[in-house]
Formats: sequence, structure tokens, C-alpha cells
Amino acid sequence: MNLAIVLPRGMHFSPNGATSIDLVAHDLLVKSRYRDTACVIGREVPDPFHDVPFEPVSAKDFVKGAVQVLKVRKPDLIVVHQHPESAAKIARALPATPVVLHRHGLMRHKRGLLSRWRKGRALKPLAAAIFVSDFIRSDFLDAHPATGLSTLVVPNGVDGSYWAPAKDKRQVIAFAGRARADKGLEPLLDAFLAIKPPGWQLNLMLVVQTPEEQAFFSRLAARVPDDAAVQIDKNLAFPEVRQRFAETRIAALPSIVAEGFPRAVVEAMACGCAVVTTTRGGTPEAAGDAAILVDASSTSKMEIGIAMALTNLTSDANMLENYARAARNRFEQHLEIGAVSNMYDHALTQILTAQTTVAIEKGIPS
Repeated sequence: MNLAIVLPRGMHFSPNGATSIDLVAHDLLVKSRYRDTACVIGREVPDPFHDVPFEPVSAKDFVKGAVQVLKVRKPDLIVVHQHPESAAKIARALPATPVVLHRHGLMRHKRGLLSRWRKGRALKPLAAAIFVSDFIRSDFLDAHPATGLSTLVVPNGVDGSYWAPAKDKRQVIAFAGRARADKGLEPLLDAFLAIKPPGWQLNLMLVVQTPEEQAFFSRLAARVPDDAAVQIDKNLAFPEVRQRFAETRIAALPSIVAEGFPRAVVEAMACGCAVVTTTRGGTPEAAGDAAILVDASSTSKMEIGIAMALTNLTSDANMLENYARAARNRFEQHLEIGAVSNMYDHALTQILTAQTTVAIEKGIPS
């Protein structure tokens, strides 16, 4: 299959500064059977990933530029990540080529019935939509029940040979993610400072890319006590984050926002961390029964839940080991990138076969 992967305009397809969507697209393609006949189309970056073909496009008039590349490459199937409007525009520009939307988060739904009807109608040119969780898929179908769009679920996975436990683990509770209030960082910090488990350190590894994130980072850093119990880092290199997760005993990832299928949870489980996270969004689908899920319906409940979970894990070695083992086992059984990529390839093959059959029946030239 000649496959084209189109990233959103604001992504950064590079080992230096890649977003979670960049990493998902990259990892799926690296393990894909279609790797040698595929390409990724994305915004120009100084040092793109070198292990998959990449076609850079100017951020200005990005969709128009992507369409021009697609017309030259003539792919059999196009996958557009995250942005439904871009997917719809590309589908209208290339009506003979099936276009699939790969959605990672909740879509914004306007309240009015007419607005929703228009949104659903705009998506009709698409061949199918792939969602990272049943949570995201169900939300889409509830909002747009009449699109008739074929929908599938393929979870996020990571490479278990790279994201793996270190031989020696440290008594660290780690967080990795964007410097934003909706990531649950303040309840996490407050819970840790309230219990201060002896011999344990909290390590906050934060990604700061916007002025708003810098302002939040500064506000959070000002609250960190001037001792060794809490370490806060900004924009660590990707291999450094991976190494710290590998050496960490507990990963605390208490997101308040309803995420689709949080990659950080998958990475922590692969690294054999005991995971504390929340019941929000698609997180329970990622964690299964291999993590402690905290109620995030209010800040107070969240802080109490995190404090209880951390107290239990840091004071009970058997519980800590059981959750760590369960996390790695769940990852190996369900979220290893090789198996996930095979699932993805199978889904894309099914979509292309179905669209080819329809085209033949309608007498549409290829």
C-alpha cells in the first residue's frame, strides 16, 4: 500500500521537540509493513526523524501544500491526524483517494443542531475514522450519529525494548507532561508535600512551549520547597525522560482533562512503574486494572486520592511491586507497538479494500 500520513500543522516531527501525536505517527509507521511505501507530510522542521520518509510543507497554507505533495505522490490511502477540517478539505481535493481521520482527543461539538448537522455533513467525504479509545469514539458517535462513517479504535502503543524498566529503581515519584493546570500538577504537589514519604523524591518533568505554560511553570516552581524532596525540570531531552521513567518506581499522572489515550501512562507502564492516574476520559482504557485510578471530579477529592495512593505505595513494598509488575504485564499483553502497529495496518487494509470494492461497484476509475 502506498500510504500518506498527514500531520496537523502545529506538529514537530523531530526527535527534538516531538509532540505525542508526532510520536504516535512515527512509531506506528516504523513498525508498519507499509513503511517502505509510505511517507509522512508535516510542517518543515530543522531535524526531522530520519528513519521514515518525510515530506516537509510550509506552515503557511499547510493544507494546500499537503494536497500538492499528495497529488504528486498519488497514495492509495491518506491518513490525516487529529484535524477533521483538514481531512475533509483533502478528501474534497482528492475525491478518488480514500481519506481516514485519526483522532487523538475529543472533538469540539457546537451545541446547535444545525451546527452539528453541518459538521457531520462536512465529514461525509471521509472513508473512515480511527480513534485512540472507545471513549473518544463514543463521544463522536453521540454527537454525529447520522454520518454513516465507518469508525474503528486503535490504542496508542510504545516500543517495549526502548521503554523498559531499569535494573535498579530509585525511590522517585515522577510526572512527565505539559506544564498546565489541567494536568493535575498542583493537586499532585500538594498531596506529596502533605505526606512527604521518608526517603522519596517527587520529580516533575515539564514541557514548556507557550507563554501560558511558562507562566504556569514559574508559578509552580515558586511553590517548590528549597530542599531535595522535590525536583522540577523543564524541557528535558527525550532520552533523559525515558531514562528517568525507567529508573522510577512510581509514576503519578493525574490528568484533570479528559484525554483520549494518554501516551505518558503507556510509557510509564512499559517502564514497570506503579501508576497513579485518574478516571478521566480514555485513561481507564489505557490503565485497565493495572493502575490506581483517582477520582478527579473535584480538586479536593483528587488531592486526597493521590495522597492515599502515594501513602499506600510508598509504605507497602508488596503493593508497590504488584502494581509495577501488573503495569508491565498489561503493556506487554496489549500495548506493545508491534502488536498495535499490526492492528493499525489491518484496519487500514480493511478500509482500503472496502473503498476499492465500493469504487468498482460504482464504476469509479482509480
